[in-house]
Amino acid sequence: MATATTIQYLESTDAVTGASLGLTPSDRLQVETFLFTNTNAIGGANQTLTDKQLAALDVSKMTTDTSGGSSALFVTTADFNSAPVQKLVVGCFAETVTVVPQQTVKVKVVVRGPVIGVPAVGAIAQGQPVILDPAGAAGSCASQQNYDAAVTAPVQEAFGFALTAAAAGVVNVYVLGKGI
Repeated sequence: MATATTIQYLESTDAVTGASLGLTPSDRLQVETFLFTNTNAIGGANQTLTDKQLAALDVSKMTTDTSGGSSALFVTTADFNSAPVQKLVVGCFAETVTVVPQQTVKVKVVVRGPVIGVPAVGAIAQGQPVILDPAGAAGSCASQQNYDAAVTAPVQEAFGFALTAAAAGVVNVYVLGKGI
């Protein structure tokens, strides 16, 4: 599951061909592969994991695997109001995947680096720390400062920082990659 980039090329042009590479070589984006299982019964509803939504460790796996290994391997859409609460944000989905009932698939998650267009709720200023929306918008972020100041929800540790101010329900976020 863990990957490493041992050599990073920080130039914007290819040293051999001179072709432009843009900024991608130096953006420090880290993507990890996790697993997701649609637990709906056969014939039930498909589940869709949406690109850019927040991904959380699937703590429901602890009921069948008390070692914690599965909880570190499986993700689900982050949701503050689900049962069990899925608020251990590890990053943002890097792709949209539709999963049929009883299927387990690999899904890519940005665990560190910039993510453009993360669903956002409420006002978020550039540079503010962001958390999973405690008001209940699954897969969406909110300003940590807005909630901590109002003491309207349990305090959460930020998973990233806003690179832009929130506009039209989205914000660009730098995911911190804590512990991944």
